[in-house]
Amino acid sequence: MMFLKLHEGTIGLEDMKHIVHKLLENKAVFKQLSPELYSDLAYIITPTLASDHNEANIRAKFHEVVQNFVIQGDNGQPMRFYRDEQFNRLYFGDEAGWREAQDFEEREMDASLLQKQLPKL
Repeated sequence: MMFLKLHEGTIGLEDMKHIVHKLLENKAVFKQLSPELYSDLAYIITPTLASDHNEANIRAKFHEVVQNFVIQGDNGQPMRFYRDEQFNRLYFGDEAGWREAQDFEEREMDASLLQKQLPKL
């Protein structure tokens, strides 16, 4: 599982390249890539002067990858992207891990709010 903090309010080109590099660096992910999926990821990070390799097409390809990228985790569960709007980050993992991460974030937020509300002695 991976949490990928986003640098911009929306996913910027830097974010896209960072996320794809993280995927390609992960051995468990890399060994499951089909040639087509590898080509899609390479399209996002490979500089080129091709006329069809512009920001709009890179964004479209990235959106496609985030929506459709699924691999098998070590436990046999599908791993995919989940978007955390509140904390402006992407999570890549299985659904159980995503739910656990959301519960953890809610507890952390509750604890933070409680700290702010406690009177200072």
